Amino acid sequence: MYGAEEFEGGVFHESIVGGRASATIELTAGSVKALTSTDQKFEIRYSECVLDMGGASGRMVFVRTQDRKLTIFCEDRRFPKALQLDGSVELAEQLASVRGLRRSEAFSWRMWLVVGTAVCLVALFGGYYGLLAVAKASINAVPISVDEQIGKLAFESRTVEGPKINDPIIVNAVKEMVARLEPHADLKGLSFEVHVVNSKDVNAYCLPGGKIVVFTGLLKKSKTPEQVAGVLSHEMSHAIRRHGLRRVMESLGIVVAIELMVGDVGGLVALGAELGKSAALTSYSREAETEADITGVRMLHAAAIDPLELASFFEMLKDEGPEFPIAIKWLSTHPQHDERIATIRGELAKLPPQEYRELDIDWEKVQQRLKEIDAE
Repeated sequence: MYGAEEFEGGVFHESIVGGRASATIELTAGSVKALTSTDQKFEIRYSECVLDMGGASGRMVFVRTQDRKLTIFCEDRRFPKALQLDGSVELAEQLASVRGLRRSEAFSWRMWLVVGTAVCLVALFGGYYGLLAVAKASINAVPISVDEQIGKLAFESRTVEGPKINDPIIVNAVKEMVARLEPHADLKGLSFEVHVVNSKDVNAYCLPGGKIVVFTGLLKKSKTPEQVAGVLSHEMSHAIRRHGLRRVMESLGIVVAIELMVGDVGGLVALGAELGKSAALTSYSREAETEADITGVRMLHAAAIDPLELASFFEMLKDEGPEFPIAIKWLSTHPQHDERIATIRGELAKLPPQEYRELDIDWEKVQQRLKEIDAE
């Protein structure tokens, strides 16, 4: 060629078949020269150059005539520096200006990419959580029979915590507590079914649909039937507020959200039954636990059962401290005693005066019967 440093590139010109050809480029003292593979020669003097940068990589240099009829281009990383050294001062300034513009455009493009991505993510997650919010709202429109199906299947498939107690003195005592509370449940169509299990656990739970399981450990630990009624009001409130149904929805997420919106509750029931095999169905968030405490206080108050009996139950557990048996599973995921006591007292202070009545239960007889069963 011409003895100077050469670069691989190309040429755009109307005289070339197809308008474009690859070429070997050389920089001389006064111009940019190109020789195509078909031996066509092209030249652009530095004084007539118009520079630009772009291409897919963003670093291709285009050297054009002012009428833009001829363009020599090169993507070699060394080419801009060589062009700057061999060209005129005006050419160097033009090259610096083009580089600055491209850097600015690249930065703007990256910025818009970041902003655009962020907007898309917000829209995506907003749509996702918006759909979940709609599904949560639609739970209230789901028939209570769905809760009952989930509770029934969960109860039948759940591992039995202990032998069932059928003694009428014990079972009827618990039924009496529920009978006082049930009329004040503010969820139409919900009815409760009592089951007593012989277990040392100080525990009770209520499955979706109203199946209540009470452990004898809770009955033995409570000083009064009103304390047990307080615990039952809390557990019944989970069913009233449909926390179990919400728990299932949270486990299935977007899938059940879509199913709920189209009226398909089959997946909801199936997963509810599966979760019911373990404690997952009755493991609630602290927010749900607090809501159950508040609803329970209102039910107790309406049923003329002193809500402070529930507070006294927690105070008793608090006083026993670390010596209290590890078997108290019911308290393991609940808010702390002080917090719950404050919630109960705070909610009670908002309610109108009420004349409380003791439950018509011979608690000493119940306790005696529990001891006799243990001795059998």
